[in-house]
Amino acid sequence: MAYGLNKLLLLGLWSWTLAALAQAPDWNTRVYKLVATQADGTTELGSAVPLGGERLVTNCHVLRQAVRIEVHVDGAVMRAEIGRRDAYRDMCLVTLPGLSAPPMPMIEVGESRVGLDVVAAGWPGGELAVSRGRIIGLHHCECDGGRVIQTSAAFDRGASGGGLFDGRGRLVGILTFKAKAGGNFHFALPVGWLRHTAMGTPGVQPADSPAFWEKPGRESGYFLAACDLGAQEKWLALRRLGQDWIKQEPSNPEAWMALGRAERGMGQTEHAVVAFQRALMLDSTHTEAGWALREMEFDLDRAIGEPDGL
Repeated sequence: MAYGLNKLLLLGLWSWTLAALAQAPDWNTRVYKLVATQADGTTELGSAVPLGGERLVTNCHVLRQAVRIEVHVDGAVMRAEIGRRDAYRDMCLVTLPGLSAPPMPMIEVGESRVGLDVVAAGWPGGELAVSRGRIIGLHHCECDGGRVIQTSAAFDRGASGGGLFDGRGRLVGILTFKAKAGGNFHFALPVGWLRHTAMGTPGVQPADSPAFWEKPGRESGYFLAACDLGAQEKWLALRRLGQDWIKQEPSNPEAWMALGRAERGMGQTEHAVVAFQRALMLDSTHTEAGWALREMEFDLDRAIGEPDGL
């Protein structure tokens, strides 16, 4: 009887696994490998996401100085042409004559939230790589159309221009950059920026114009500096930046998260709790703030429960 029950359970698990695999997207059709050749013969590896028909999107920084753009599709190498460009947002459209891609499903405006499970897919080093994680931050920038996405789904050089997808396979963002200090700081551009790029004028900006995240100072956003300081565990500097950030943007939960991380790193538990609670008050769906509070509560309970050493 037990054997039969176990057999049924195994068959059920196997059927569930097959169903899950059947529903998994074919990432080779969702993200293409892109190679940009420069005038001196050097190449820049990147990724591109098909939007439908002959149109693809990638990062402008991948295409800088490019004299030839090639996209690998289903074993074939196709010559691409650069179309509309928004260098500041680091989002460029590319045309691939002869391609007939189906429309790319995209997440609805406002559905991106901290805690959402996501998948990062791109071609780092020229090889397809897929990693899973979640959205851990949504950051304001001097751009309309959505907030910059911070994700725990890691990616490396060459994945720039790749896609960040939700559990239903919908495009959430375009993989773009990660903090120089390393760590859990990977960023994607929101799909809401695509409409701004699509409505722009082709070639109005120089090809080597810097993106928002490459510009020094406040224009690139407090969040970039905060992520870099956090990765280096420079807590005092992060606290100062967080305090200044809150003065400028008191209703931004990420500003309070930065201050909370700094206070926690410096051992100022009570101040950290206040900051995390404020972030959660500003955004009740901010799971990172909730997790931080639960972790601190667990640490406190464990410390209280441990006897003093003799």
